[in-house]
Formats: sequence, structure tokens, C-alpha cells
Amino acid sequence: MNKQNATHYHIVLDKSGSMQSHYKETLEGLNEKLHSIKAIQERNLDQPIYVSLTLFSDSPELVFENLPAAELPVLSEKDYVLDGMTGLLDAIGTVINRMKYAVGRDLKEKNGTVMIVIFTDGGENASRMFKYQEISSSIKELEASGNWNFAFIGADIDAWGAASRLNMQQSRVYSSQKANIKETMNFAAEALENSIHQKRSGKNWEGFGE
Repeated sequence: MNKQNATHYHIVLDKSGSMQSHYKETLEGLNEKLHSIKAIQERNLDQPIYVSLTLFSDSPELVFENLPAAELPVLSEKDYVLDGMTGLLDAIGTVINRMKYAVGRDLKEKNGTVMIVIFTDGGENASRMFKYQEISSSIKELEASGNWNFAFIGADIDAWGAASRLNMQQSRVYSSQKANIKETMNFAAEALENSIHQKRSGKNWEGFGE
């Protein structure tokens, strides 16, 4: 596999208490998504995929980082434990800093791209480390570099309103319902494969509408 083609795919998933109503469906959907990413890798061997997972409520929890897609685990109820409120800004800010540290040098040398995909069912109500202006400025700057992509998936909330405060492109925002979380996870996996196809042709990912 060519390191220059690598996609560093970071899932940022809400684990606040409000996810309880569809806990089982979310965990099953997450595992199906990880399985789909493995299959996407098998179909695109020239485009290595490295996957990270951060769960968040009052604070972010890094579950695994930059695993090759072929090595993705099956997660259990012990891995996805719900608690607390929605520290969305702290989760995004922490993930950005982690990815800069983990793959920043490669990105500066144009070796690979980052895609950060955020799933949440609630608005920000618990962050202590980061503010909206800081996160929105970071997202704008990183996307302008051409090798960072951000996507926002909101379940049972005003996804476009929430994402606009984060300075995210509207084409990279998707509104869903928790009752359809499995379908939404699969849809996000399809978006990953679309982004890989576009990158292969020299284009940046154009969003969910493409």
C-alpha cells in the first residue's frame, strides 16, 4: 500500500446518556460500520485506511487510534458505556489535536488525508476546554489545507444549525434520526468509499450529496 494515498478516518461518537433510547441499535450500527470499512479496504487496496474511534460525553475517550482497517475489532457493551452530558467541542478539539500529533508530519508532506466524522444526538452542554470560535476557526483552517475533511451527522437535532456554528460545509452535514442509526452508519461508510474514489481521481471529497 502507498502511504501517500492513506486515509486517516476518525469516528467521533456521542456516548452521552441521551443515547440510551437506541443504545443497542447504535452499538450494532457501529460494528456494522467498522465491518463495512474493512470491506471498503479490501476493494481499495491501493488506498490504505487507518481508523480511530473517540467516544464522548462529559469528556472524550480514545478507544483506538490509527488501526489498519483490516485489524478493526468488534466492540462489546464494555466498550460503549453511556454516561454524562454532551461535551461536543472538547471532543472535536481533542481529536483535532490528536490527529495533528499522530499524522501531522505526513500531512505536511502531502502523504494522506484526514476525515473526521462526528455523530451526536444533542447540542453542546458540557465542554470546558474549547470554545465555538476556537473549533470553528480550526475547522476552517484545516479544510483549507486540502487534506482535512470534516463531516457532521446529527440525530434528532437541527444538524445544519449545530454544524454551522462549527463552520462546517453544509454539503458535509447529514440529518438523521436515532431510530435509523444503522442506516446512517452505513450511509457514512458509503461516503468514505466515495471520498476514496474522488481522491484517486485527484479530487477532494465533495460531501454527502455527491
